[in-house]
Formats: sequence, C-alpha cells, structure tokens
Amino acid sequence: MTRFENKICPVCKAPFNRDADIVVCPICGTPHHRICYMVKNQCALEKLHEKGFVWNGRLPDEPEPVIETAAETAEPSENTDEHHAEYPHGTPIVDENSIFDEMGMDNPMRDFMSGIADKTIGADGVSMHELSAYSATSIFHYGRAFRSFRGMTDGKRHKVSFNMCSGLFAPAFQFYRKMDLFGVLVLLLLTVPYMLMVLLALNSEGGKVNGLAYTLLNSVSTVVMILLCIFGDYIYYRHAVKRILKIREEFKDRATSDEYYMALYEKGKPSFARAALGLLGTAFMEACIIALPNLLGIS
Repeated sequence: MTRFENKICPVCKAPFNRDADIVVCPICGTPHHRICYMVKNQCALEKLHEKGFVWNGRLPDEPEPVIETAAETAEPSENTDEHHAEYPHGTPIVDENSIFDEMGMDNPMRDFMSGIADKTIGADGVSMHELSAYSATSIFHYGRAFRSFRGMTDGKRHKVSFNMCSGLFAPAFQFYRKMDLFGVLVLLLLTVPYMLMVLLALNSEGGKVNGLAYTLLNSVSTVVMILLCIFGDYIYYRHAVKRILKIREEFKDRATSDEYYMALYEKGKPSFARAALGLLGTAFMEACIIALPNLLGIS
C-alpha cells in the first residue's frame, strides 16, 4: 500500500497505481499524474485555491470513503513502500510509466500521450520524449506536428503543419522560440524589401516606384508570412533536433536522467524577453526606413 495508491487524479480521473509518476500541487497538495499536470500546465483545482481548499485524500466531487474494517485500517508494516511524489515546479518531464493503462484503452488521448512519451530514438537522432521536453509548451500542437514530420502518423514524413502564429507574429515568434539567427533572417526578409522600395523611389524622377517593382517588393512580406505559416513548425522541428543533440553531449553519462530532461525544458522553453527584442528590432528597422531620406540627406 502506498500513500497515493487508488487515489484519483483530478485531470484524467484515473486511480494512481504503485508505479504512477506523480507530482503534487504546491498550494493545495493535490496529486496529479505528471503528464496530466503537464498537459493542463497548472493544478486542476486552481479555482479552489482562493477558497482555501486542501487535499485530504479525496477530490471535492468524490464521495465519502467507505468505512474500512480493522484489518484494512491496520498500520502498514516496516516494508511499506512510501510513494515518491514531487512538486511540479512547471517542469513538464514526460514519463512513460503505466498511467496510460490506468486511463483505459478507450481513452482518445492514449495514443497521443504514449507517442509523446516515447523514448525510442528515431532516424532524426532524437526521441519524441526529448522533443516534448524541449518544446516545453503547446505540447498538443507540437506533439502532432513532430510525429508527422518523423513519419509516425501515417508512415510518411511531412514538412507541412499550419501554424498561424509563426507567420503573423514573425519575427517575434521566432525569437520567442529561441531561433535567434533565423529570427534575424526573417526580420531582414520582412523589412529590406521596403527599404529597397524607398531607395528606388528616392532615385526615380517622379519619386515613384515602377509598378512591377512595387508589386514584387510589396508581396515579399506576404509570401514570407505565408511560408512561415506553412513550414514554420518544420523549421522549428529541425532547430529543436540540432539543439537536443547538442544538449545531449553535455549529458553523455546521464542522457536518461531527470536532470537531462529538465535541461531540455529550461533551454527550450519560450522566452518573452527574446520576443520583446524581436518586436524592438522590427520597430527599429521600420524607423530606419522612415528616416532613410533624412539619413541620405535627401529632402
């Protein structure tokens, strides 16, 4: 018997078994399957924290436990295995333990969850477990996209996975996902055509750009955004693979340890600071384009 055995996970409503990988909410003490906590990205009873809810062995909607017999309530022996659980600290380390069996064969999330927890190294040199830890957030979106790119959905490898944010919020999105060099390239692709347009106008007699040149230069940013919406996830996938292989080199002797997966999470999790720098970079380039005539001494 263990402390959490047969208690109910508030997310999937499945009982914990002896081998379940569990994290505990640091506020109310409610245990969750680690992967369930990762998917929800917070305690499932977050709304009850303000009311002072504290887990006492059962969930708010659970019926009162049946009174046990004296034999059932006897003190555990010295050999009792106290179940180890830990506070999540926001670290989405996916574990491939038996929680999928606890959820039941008919659970529609079973295949997806077991897929992103797979530690099998693929032809790309990494596993879905590593990719899931590195992507840190939006696991439902990237889990499906990565499996498609690796040929684990229909047996065919794909490069297309629509992500509107990758295109509409470029280059801030690329910096947000720590693709700094690619973010700089996207920034240049989006702003340099307008700079060329200004230069052409300044060098023309009437201060106007040729119609064809105007159309071509003006459409570059649109084309770039569309391509990023279509192929942005695949570019991020290739970036993630390279970063994972590099990080793994630092953990040669502990490539399956919790420290390794925590390092993947920390180095891969999105950065709002980088996204802000991307927005500032875009604003700076646009300001330079507006001030270009003055910078060139042309009134």
